[in-house]
Amino acid sequence: FFFQAEDGIRDPLWSRGLGDVYKRQYQRRVHGDKEIVQVILEKEPSVKNPILIEGFPGIGLVGNIASQYIVNELKMTYLGAMSSRYFPPLAVLMSGVVNMPVRIYEDAAKGLVILTADIPVHPLASYEIGKEIVSFAQSLGAREMVCLAGITVMGDEHRVFGAVSRQDLLDKIKDKAEIFEIGTITGITGSIMNECRIRNLPAICLLGETASAEPDPRAAIATIETLNKIYDLGISTAKLSEQADQIEVQMAQLAQQMKATSPEEQQSQMPKEFPMYG
Repeated sequence: FFFQAEDGIRDPLWSRGLGDVYKRQYQRRVHGDKEIVQVILEKEPSVKNPILIEGFPGIGLVGNIASQYIVNELKMTYLGAMSSRYFPPLAVLMSGVVNMPVRIYEDAAKGLVILTADIPVHPLASYEIGKEIVSFAQSLGAREMVCLAGITVMGDEHRVFGAVSRQDLLDKIKDKAEIFEIGTITGITGSIMNECRIRNLPAICLLGETASAEPDPRAAIATIETLNKIYDLGISTAKLSEQADQIEVQMAQLAQQMKATSPEEQQSQMPKEFPMYG
């Protein structure tokens, strides 16, 4: 079988630029006056040689749900955010306060930095954004990167597939995840993994199995549990499991309502968008 793990969107990209400027006075490459990414740190990282985990929205919102849940469960420290002209014009509200849609957190005790996002990255921008994320990881002295994403497989086992940037990392994951033998990883996650391969930065991609594009917290749970096995993080997924039960009940109720209504009524009852998780 040839599987494809995918994240990202398919909307038109209106602008493209080159170069980047870090607000913390760390400038690497500038082409004209166009910026790719700004890393805006309100607090300097205290963790040394961290594992950097990224979670962008994609299939089943697995990366987004898993990364934001880890942030909340560990009560991680907010460091700052990423901004880019490639990102959709969006402000995220948390308890009435505006937050950037791509945020950076750390847990010094566990040696983690997490990059969690509430927005997808357009495929045409993924190459440049991926390069800048890996550059940021290297600026932190990250010893490894972990990408969390989803993969569509027609089943309900909630397996987790793993891929690595270097051959020697296969032994690290082979008894914890199913090796993603043949296929493709697209979008921002694929770009990050490619860039890690080019720069010889150790990287692991964990792909939670999901049967549809709808939010799948159970796939996120399986992904977090696999992360626990690999890095011995001890992150409890009990709260996310409770949330998953509630979501499944809501989806079942919606399905029953849809069966009992006409096509026109169904359209009016469809949710305009899924709420953000976290």
